[in-house]
Amino acid sequence: MAAFDYVHPLDSLVLRYKNGRQLDLAPAFSQLLSQQLQDRGLLPLTNTCLIPIPGSRQSLSRRGFNPAAEFAQQLGKKLQLSVEHFVLHRHNQHLKQSSLSRHARRATAAGLYYCSRRLDIPHAILVDDIVTTCSTIDSAARALLAAGVQRVDALAIARTPPKHF
Repeated sequence: MAAFDYVHPLDSLVLRYKNGRQLDLAPAFSQLLSQQLQDRGLLPLTNTCLIPIPGSRQSLSRRGFNPAAEFAQQLGKKLQLSVEHFVLHRHNQHLKQSSLSRHARRATAAGLYYCSRRLDIPHAILVDDIVTTCSTIDSAARALLAAGVQRVDALAIARTPPKHF
């Protein structure tokens, strides 16, 4: 589930958040998403933790922060859930996902994430900033399930509607 679709004019908010370092937008994004969860009767969540998608070294160096982790922190406060920042890891990758086709994203993301230890977590929610093809979410979810997580769901600030990709 995403707070909104990644389309004009909302896409500019996400870009201001990610590239303009307007971190003060994260609480508003978390409010929008928590309201959707509430409206759909999905709250409260129990025996659940939030796990942000780790950013690449290049992105972290360029931005100085991980947008998914900052959003997860705000969402965790809003939903009163713990945020596990160091259970999911990313192999070093040099290709920027946004520059790839749908097929290439899937191929590149396969096996990109891993967990360094067993996780006895009943329910984990992956948190990302923008979901386009779900290849990142799929790869990260597979890593969590392989590590012992029983159920994995995903939340994001925005999602690209299928017709736009």
